[in-house]
Amino acid sequence: MTTDDPLEQLMAGMAAGDLACLWAFVDEYGPIVRTVVRRIVERTGRLDIARNPDELEALMLDACDVIYGRASGWKPGGAKPWNWAFAAINARVGLAIGHRTVEFDDLSSDEDLECEAGPYGGAVVADLAGDDLSVLISRHDRVRLLDEAIRSVGTEEQQDIYWEYRLQQGFGDPSPADTVGLRFGRKPATVRQICKRHGAKVWQLVQTDDRFIELRDHGWFQPNGDDRRVA
Repeated sequence: MTTDDPLEQLMAGMAAGDLACLWAFVDEYGPIVRTVVRRIVERTGRLDIARNPDELEALMLDACDVIYGRASGWKPGGAKPWNWAFAAINARVGLAIGHRTVEFDDLSSDEDLECEAGPYGGAVVADLAGDDLSVLISRHDRVRLLDEAIRSVGTEEQQDIYWEYRLQQGFGDPSPADTVGLRFGRKPATVRQICKRHGAKVWQLVQTDDRFIELRDHGWFQPNGDDRRVA
């Protein structure tokens, strides 16, 4: 099916492996991607990089390469590619400049570990600069079970916003609602409200549905990571 939309044409070309389309994408949409990258960098506190045009240019190219590598999964009519691939771009930027480690309970382990409570119960399970959430879900039963619980309530957008918000908290983002709001085109206050309500629904489901019994005592739902309140 042909389209007159230049963005859709470039994404289709990149999905087919056309490097010329990648460079055309950089020329046309690079400034937008650079803005997304700059905001990611600023939230890590690396203002030295955020204010360095050469560093930002390199990171923008990395981000466009992320979009190129995932172009086959993008669907016209949905989020713009730089928003759709935000989590992967965030991970690539983190890999380049130094990423904080995600903490959200020992969901990847088959054994309970005692650890200092953090926003997700404490145990370090993965650095998402190395693995996408989808990879963690495929590899670890507890992450898969948590994802199933999260996606058993609410709309797809609410589920995605909730996941992203909690992961941004785990990255140590000081303003996760701002970061997630930027990706989804939502005001930070709206993001916080969505996460509070969705988290409460997930909590209720986990407590009442025996499919999720093994999640009830895990750090994601402990006081410091309690989904009954979202900071």
